[in-house]
Amino acid sequence: MGWAFGSVGSTTILYVVNVMFLYFMVSHLGIAPAIAGSIMMFARIYDAIADLLIGYGSDRTKSRWGRRRPWMAAGTILGTMGMAALFLPPLASGSGAVSGQIVLVLVLLFTGYSAFSIPASAMATEMTTSYQGRTSLMACRTFFIQVAGLVGASAAPAMVAWGGGTSTAYVVMGCVMAAVVFVSMGTAVLTTSSARETVRTDHRLPSGQQIATLLANRPFLVLLAVKFCGYIATAAMGAAGLFFMRDVVQRGEAGMSHYAFISAIVGMACVPLWRWIARLGRKEHIAIGAYLMLAMTSLSWMAAGPAESDLIFWCRAALTGIATTGGLLMALSMLPDTIEHDFHLTGLRREGVYSALFEFFQKAAFAIGPFIVGLFLSANGYQASAGAAVVQGRDAIDAVRLTMSVLPALAYCASIVLLLAFYRFPRSAA
Repeated sequence: MGWAFGSVGSTTILYVVNVMFLYFMVSHLGIAPAIAGSIMMFARIYDAIADLLIGYGSDRTKSRWGRRRPWMAAGTILGTMGMAALFLPPLASGSGAVSGQIVLVLVLLFTGYSAFSIPASAMATEMTTSYQGRTSLMACRTFFIQVAGLVGASAAPAMVAWGGGTSTAYVVMGCVMAAVVFVSMGTAVLTTSSARETVRTDHRLPSGQQIATLLANRPFLVLLAVKFCGYIATAAMGAAGLFFMRDVVQRGEAGMSHYAFISAIVGMACVPLWRWIARLGRKEHIAIGAYLMLAMTSLSWMAAGPAESDLIFWCRAALTGIATTGGLLMALSMLPDTIEHDFHLTGLRREGVYSALFEFFQKAAFAIGPFIVGLFLSANGYQASAGAAVVQGRDAIDAVRLTMSVLPALAYCASIVLLLAFYRFPRSAA
């Protein structure tokens, strides 16, 4: 439970950055959407490279606190500092200086996130070797990820709305989120001292052979591609969300808060349902159903507008919560399955490396998603502002609508095709 509780903090970081920060840079710092998206992509590229180093380092760490917990403790401190600094006013004027400060803060924040989340993810494979046991373990983690949705995607925009949408409101929100990060991630560090941990094997393979065996783990490679597409969808919707709520359905930050609140509450409530469904069939088949539901709900945003009733708005949020929980739970429980499959093939304990690769592709998607959104908005004439109201043109509004609906739907459909065509997990390993 303590291990899973840490997901509240790490996932809150993702939600706040993905949902709030692109919008903040464009609407409060006056940075053009394409430049803001490029800043996000640059920081994510750094983070993706750091992931691999952290994963390799945590696998090879020997300490009285174990292989994973020293990294998690460092990540807690750095993540807290980065979140507290994220929305602070720039220390210098000029677009170059402001952009440089933002990149430095994002690097600090993402380093903390990776130092915590990669070792924590690796622990999931170590704590249980049961196919169904991993589903139960990840059900608990999925629940707390949905709690993070309440915090980072609902409470954070609500706090900004209550504060009048000012820059000061963003600063206060960032400090509160930093406290959440510190408490939840710190709790995970303190409560996992007795968690089961695998021991480094003395068995070694040449570097070339290690890469070859990793590439031979087909279930893992397909899962990487599936999650990459899914994260592209999530990142695009997160980056476009506040623009969509303000400019298309005209509900503002409060609308984003209400949507995320309903989605998270329903998602938390249906964790036991998805856990029960997982016992009835193959995880990849269940994931396909969840992704299909996500694609359909994403496309439904094309019909949304200011006159849409609250009931339809809430129903869409509820369906999103149900489907998100299913897709998330299946993918999270499939990851340790594929890592354990590697151990049976090679005799190597590479949980950290595999978790780092998984995070690498997540970071790549969260770099590309906001970049695509920012580039597409700029190409269609979306105007940046520095706190002042700007009337957007028809092309800009249509661009917001497409990045919120069609782009995510296509990405989810790509995940479905990959699972149907290529994912084959040995039944003997299930």
